Amino acid sequence: MTAKGTGRRRPRLDEDGLAGWEELGRDDELEDVVLSGDFSWAEIELAALRQSRVEGAVFTRARLVRGSFVDCVIVDSEWSGAELEDCRFERVEFRHCRMSGVQVDLNTFTDVALVDCTVEGGNFRMSRWERAELRDSHLVECDFTGASLPGSAILGCDLTDADLSTCDLAGARLHGTRLDGVRGGDALRGTTLGSDQLVPAALAVFRALKVTIDDEDDDDEGDGG
Repeated sequence: MTAKGTGRRRPRLDEDGLAGWEELGRDDELEDVVLSGDFSWAEIELAALRQSRVEGAVFTRARLVRGSFVDCVIVDSEWSGAELEDCRFERVEFRHCRMSGVQVDLNTFTDVALVDCTVEGGNFRMSRWERAELRDSHLVECDFTGASLPGSAILGCDLTDADLSTCDLAGARLHGTRLDGVRGGDALRGTTLGSDQLVPAALAVFRALKVTIDDEDDDDEGDGG
């Protein structure tokens, strides 16, 4: 179900009749396939995947440069430690993927969803998102420094100890998302939260503003001397 207000466009994909495929190399242009296989530690440049499904594929520590994924569904795949450099994702859904430590800084994401994914320690610095939907995903210690996610839906996720410094979240909705220990709390300006998120959100904002919470009153020390 598309999150209300995001307007995210789903992949234009007819999954009937897709051909099985297990290879992806430099300059490959694949369409209407189900891609699987092990691409661990591979270096793949200028590959393009369109109107396809990626299922059970392994991209551990792979490096993809100037790749393009359009109208794709990526399911039950392993992307931990992968480096995605100057890649483009448009109308793509990641579902039940493991992406711990993935490096996707400076990439472009349009109408992209992460659903029930583990992305602990992911690097999204300076990435650009349009109509993003992050749902029920583990985003602990992810780095979103300088990223742009205006109007995004970040719902039911865990952002514990994530870095949101200078991140653009204007108009984003974060209902059900855990915000404990978030850095760069001033990025929450202009977002919509649930009442159950007020305390961790307030603490994150106080930290960003360098507000100190201290119940001790030093002026009372030594009174009566």
